[in-house]
Parts: sequence; C-alpha cells; structure tokens
Amino acid sequence: MKKRALLSLCVLLLTRGTTVNAEFYEMNPVVVTASRVEKKEFDTQANISVITRKELEEKHYSDLGEALKDVPGVNLQNYGASGENYTSNRLYINGSQNIVVLIDGMRANVNGSASNALSPSEYPNTDTIERIEVLKGSSSTLYGADAAGGVINIITKKSKPGIRSSISAITGSYGKRTWKLSSEGESEGWFWNASAYKNKMGNFTDAHGNEVIHYVNSKSYDFLLGKKSDDGSDISLKYSKYKSSYTRPDQGGRLNQKPKSGKKDNDKISLRWNWKINDHLKNQLFIYKNDNVLHDGTNVSKATQWNMDLTTRGITEQLTYEDEYNTLIAGFDFYQDIINDYYSSGAFYSDKKLTNRAWFIQEDFRFAKNWNITPGIRFTSTSHFGNNTSPSITLGYNNKKLNIYGGYREFFIAPGQSHLFTKYGDPNLKPAEGHTVEAGINYTFDDSFTGNFNIYRTKADNMIAFDSTKYKYANIANEKTNGWSIGFRKIFDDHFSGRIAYTYTHIPAENAKKNPNRDGYIPEGQVMLGLDYTSGKFSAGISGRGLYNRPGRKVNESKVPDSMKSFWIFDMAFNYRASTNFNAFFKINNLNDKFYTEALYNMIPDDVLNPTNWYSAPGRNFQLGVEYKF
Repeated sequence: MKKRALLSLCVLLLTRGTTVNAEFYEMNPVVVTASRVEKKEFDTQANISVITRKELEEKHYSDLGEALKDVPGVNLQNYGASGENYTSNRLYINGSQNIVVLIDGMRANVNGSASNALSPSEYPNTDTIERIEVLKGSSSTLYGADAAGGVINIITKKSKPGIRSSISAITGSYGKRTWKLSSEGESEGWFWNASAYKNKMGNFTDAHGNEVIHYVNSKSYDFLLGKKSDDGSDISLKYSKYKSSYTRPDQGGRLNQKPKSGKKDNDKISLRWNWKINDHLKNQLFIYKNDNVLHDGTNVSKATQWNMDLTTRGITEQLTYEDEYNTLIAGFDFYQDIINDYYSSGAFYSDKKLTNRAWFIQEDFRFAKNWNITPGIRFTSTSHFGNNTSPSITLGYNNKKLNIYGGYREFFIAPGQSHLFTKYGDPNLKPAEGHTVEAGINYTFDDSFTGNFNIYRTKADNMIAFDSTKYKYANIANEKTNGWSIGFRKIFDDHFSGRIAYTYTHIPAENAKKNPNRDGYIPEGQVMLGLDYTSGKFSAGISGRGLYNRPGRKVNESKVPDSMKSFWIFDMAFNYRASTNFNAFFKINNLNDKFYTEALYNMIPDDVLNPTNWYSAPGRNFQLGVEYKF
C-alpha cells in the first residue's frame, strides 16, 4: 500500500499542468545505442535511459557505478564499496547479467572474468563523458551474444573549435581525495581530448558505526587525437590507462576480518574511422584492443590468490544508408577473447582463446505515414559453439506525440572463458538460447511533460549459472523473466523539474529451495525519484532509490530483518557556479543514513554462524569539490 500511495502521489504531482521554457532540463537527448544511428530518445522504439552531461555535472557521481544506480531497471551489487574485484560484482539490467558495455561504440567487456561486465570503478572520470545510454532488453541482433539483457554505451565528449581545460579537486569523508585535470580542443581540423584522474579513499563507517575495510588508490589517463576532413569524415586514435591498488573485504567487511589486497593495470587502445561517402551513405570502422591485468590477494598465500591477464581484441565495420523513408545498416563484428594467464585457487590456465565472428543487417523502413517496420538478423560464427542466427523485428507508430512499438528478438549466449576453462568451469557447457517479446509507449503530454511504459517477457533455454551444489557453472533449466516499467519526467516551472520511474522484475525460482529473482538477489520492485532546482548560479537536486522485496536466499529469509528486504537511499547535491570559470559543489550520499548492503551473499547483519559474510555499504558521507575552467 505504501508503494502504491507513493507512486500515486508522485504521478499526481507530475501531472500538474504547466507550460515553461524547457531549456534548462534536457527532455529529449540524442541517442545512438538503440539503432546504431542517431535518433532522439523519444523516437527510439526501445526501452532506453540516458544520463546526460548536465546530470553528470550536477550530481557529481564518483564513478560509472554511482551513475548506473540511478538508472531504472539497473541493479549493481558490489562486494565492498570499491567494486575493484571483477568476480564479486554483479551488474543486472532487467534481471540479466548478459550485458554488453561499450565506450563510444566499441566493446569494453572484461570477457574472461566471471561477471563479464566492465568494473564500474575503472571508469571514474565522468568529466570526459558526454552521456551514458542504457538500452534495456535484448539487443543481440545489433550487438551480439552478450547483449541478451541490454547495452551500456558510454559516449565521451566531442571536440569543439578552440581550447578548453579544467582542473578540479574533491575532498570528503573517509579520507577521500580526488584530483582531475582535462583539456580538449580543435584547431585546423585536428582535435584532441586528454585527461588525468587520481583518487584515494580509506576505510569507511557504515550506518551502525562499524568501521569497514576499504582502501583504494587509483589513477587513470585518457588521450585522444584525431583529424577531421572537409567532407565531414574523421579519424581518431585513443589510449586509456587505469591503475589501482586496493584493499577489500575477504569474506566480509568488518575491520576485524581478514582483508585482501590487490592491483589492477588495464590498457585500452582504439582506432576509429568515420567516412562520409555521400549525403546518404557513411562508413564506420572500429579497431580496438583491451588488456586487463588483475592480481587479487597479493597479501595472502599463493594458494588463495586470484590473478588474471586477459586480452580482448576486435574489429567492427558498419555501413549506414539513410534517406527519407529508409535507414539500412549492415556490418561485421569480430572479437577474440584471450586468457594470457589465469590463476585461481591453485589452478593455472594460459593461452585459451574464444573467437566470435558475426555479420548483421537491419533496416528501418517507413512504409506508411507514421508507421515503420524494423527487421534485422545477425549470423554468428564461434570457435567453440558453431553457428547461430538471431533475428529480430519491431513494428512501430510515431506521430511525434505518441510513439508506440512492439518487437520480437532472439538471442544467443555463448559460455565465456570463466565458464569453460577455469577451476569452476565446465568445457561441456551448452550455449543459452531464447527470445524476448516487448511492447512500449513513449508519450509527450506537452513540451514539459513526457512519460513512457514498457512491458517484456523473456524465455531462455540452457541458461548458464553457478551451481553451488557442484561448485561449478552449469546449464540450468529453462528460465522466464517477466517485467514492466513506467516513468515520467516533468518540468514544473523555470526552477523545478522532477522524475519518477518504477520497474518490476519477476524470475520464477529454479526449484523449491530457492526464492524467485535468482534466490532473492534481484529486487522485485525498484522506484527512482528525483527533484531538481535551478535558480541563477545555484542548483540543487535530491534523488531517491527504493528497493522492494529483496529477501535474499530462501534458506536465510526467515532471519533477514524486514529493513533489509525493502529500503530507500537518498542522495543530495548542491552546486554554485560563481562565474563561467568557477564552480563549487557539496554532496551528501546516503542522506538518510541507511544501514544496508548492496551484496546479498548474506542478508543477516548479525549472523553468529557467518559473521564475516556481511558487506556493509557506507553510511551518511560527504563530498566537497571545486572546479576551475580555463
């Protein structure tokens, strides 16, 4: 009842009629992820959320993970606040971990690890990001086997004529110290973007006053250099480096538990060529190489260390044709995942490879006024699992006020390196196959008020999951996921704007000994709230994240306090732009000082039998920062 009342109240507030100047709040940003071509968010026939540059600037997210927690339908679970350990992180979209992470359209997944997704802590410098697009739902036709759950596309800033630089410093609770430096510009056709980032943070205190193991000392560098042609074509080379040393909880976060230390050293290099052939035809070529090196447990015995050296290299070629009635894309994807070295729990592996080749084509055809149909197909050839075909089709109606669509998409999920080759792997695993059926509505009430609704059903065979009885990855029985989401954005007047979204996810239990939603790991309901205020040089915003019906494992559910199963977290940020060059901000995280955990290995904070398996989240904490642009 409380949840229904809250939603009803928020919808009532959002529907108050007002017509205002909407410039200060970006209602309809341009996106590319849904169709691999630029479209307004409203016009996409898919369930997509966008974190804009304005939101990144005013909410001051510490890293990508903080930003993703504000996206409806996304659930991020870190064991420990740093999120540095690959295998311990769980990132879900609509209940699925099969997610492709892109940086400017190029794959950034850590495919040899257990989680496969990019560790959010490795993209800390949000100053370099223009926007983050989160596509929720199967996108295998365009992005491949791993995209059964969705796609996260990090779009970096584009160059403009002139030179712009900035320097910022942040201090905060738990010894947080952050420094950022960036410069970008364009001159005589040459463009560049360079940035440096350094961050330190120590042990933190949870909302019950317990000191929790947490140390991170990280730095990152990004450099891009490119050249534009007179016809609108361009070519660019980008290099990124991320290094960190950290201490994390071993089996729990309390200070009296044994910590584990680790190091990361990651490199990414890519070449991007955009070639405008004529007014209707253009070509994109991506060539990339990602190296991920992790040494976890450097302070403990060799037998319990976990080390890996992974490489992903690939090429993506895409040809796009556009005219008044038709958008046709066709392309080729190649990527190879390589285990150079892998050591875990006394077992060593090296020189293991998985190769994926795919050809895709999709056509968006407007066959009548306001009506379009979008068929597509992807043919995939893998080194270990043969060939697969993933078709898709979407039918839509869009009159610029109402956008309604329905679609059918098949997907194919090949086991990764950790599923096959490691101590916990099984070389006889089968690929998972399935399909998603979805329908949605985007509606513009007026220039200050928009809403959206999406409903989906996913069925998958031979899903891959960790079997705790065999202590190995295994193909589980068929799995069905049902869900829906609804959201509204509203500008009330020249100062206030608000947003609300609710998502529902239900995955039936595997058997009678487990809870639904992966044994209670995934919340059944999520509510996202936000209220922003702008007046002259001052702006402020408050955001809330509510999780409902997240009971944890069935074997422990009776011992889990109700306050752990459903709860709210609020954050608040204040900004003061004294001039065009100088900005100061103050941020409060976990404003309501909630005692909770993101991870769900053990939902019982005072478990006498397993006192180490509790990973507290930080209690109320503060950040203060200044930025100077020149």
